[in-house]
Amino acid sequence: MKYLTLLFASVCCLVSLAWSCKKTESVTPDLTIASQTQVNEGNANPVKAIISLSLSQASDKEISLKWSTSDQTAKAGEDYTAVTDASIVFAPGETSKNIEISLLNDLVFEFNDVFKISITSVKNAIITNSQAKVVILNDDIYTPELAADGPITPDHYEGMNLVWSDEFNVATINTDWWKFEKGGGGWGNNELEIYTDASENAFAADGKLNIVATKSSGGVYNSARMITSGKKEFTYGRIDVRAKLPVGQGIWPAIWMLGANIGQVSWPACGEIDIMEYLGHDASKTYGTAHYNDNGHQYRGGNYTLPDGKGFNEKFHVFTILWQENSITWYVDYQKYYEVTPSTIKFDAFRLPQFFILNVAVGGNWPGNPDGTTIFPQTMQVDYVRVFQP
Repeated sequence: MKYLTLLFASVCCLVSLAWSCKKTESVTPDLTIASQTQVNEGNANPVKAIISLSLSQASDKEISLKWSTSDQTAKAGEDYTAVTDASIVFAPGETSKNIEISLLNDLVFEFNDVFKISITSVKNAIITNSQAKVVILNDDIYTPELAADGPITPDHYEGMNLVWSDEFNVATINTDWWKFEKGGGGWGNNELEIYTDASENAFAADGKLNIVATKSSGGVYNSARMITSGKKEFTYGRIDVRAKLPVGQGIWPAIWMLGANIGQVSWPACGEIDIMEYLGHDASKTYGTAHYNDNGHQYRGGNYTLPDGKGFNEKFHVFTILWQENSITWYVDYQKYYEVTPSTIKFDAFRLPQFFILNVAVGGNWPGNPDGTTIFPQTMQVDYVRVFQP
């Protein structure tokens, strides 16, 4: 019995010792950095991007690491302040820290920009992802003097390259850039016009392109539809078009783009970006829309109404899209009003080249037909088409 008591006591000591060792055993935590952080650039006071670091659990050891920034589309010294091998230390028991990076704001109406953070030299933790992206969201809005009636000088798009523009400053339409689509037949929308290449329906004068919808004495509607297919095609960019629109029931002007592969995949699989559509009977409102294929034709879009209640036929306005790899954003006079992303639409078609279309339709399913109040001729004037890229 004495020996059994001693044996039991020995076993209890061993169990107690093992449990004591288990309780004091140190577990190495996982270290995680937010994979992507978005921050508005700001245009007045300095802004900091704050990126979170976290441990899966507290540790009784000090945990340290180093971090550095590197350029992607964002450039050190222009968009943010570079950092190399900065140290961060978690004291025992701490589980969260922040990385802070100063942004350099500007007044450039540009793309969103990205830079990268890399984590190195991690001690006493297991890193689960060693790199992260910081997305600088462009939030610049032009002041009124830089909008539709103000001069747009190179200062206002510094950092963006003007890769192509037509300013319509010569007396003839440049056929190296534009060609006319001719004909009638409704164009899929039960439109009434016949598109021509006649000078009365499209001409350049006084630094403006004029696309004119006319009505003959016999009741025939003529107009023009100009495209850059096979001549000027682009993938991504900031696109500005300054225009003054016609007015009247049944008048349907558009500034838009179609996928250059339309001949191979047809519409809507080619993708369509409507930079501006407008119904002449509702002169204070314009629309921006993306059309695409997702088990059939789908579309998403928004609209913008002039805050003063006046019509787009009364003066020139600037219609803009910022078209990026993962977003298309619409603006009127540099005021944002709509955006699509891969989370809201099927985006595949919008990562391929597109060409421009400028036209004034008459009648059709959406606007309805002209009536006794509609006056002809009706003209869309285009001051310029400009494409900027980083």
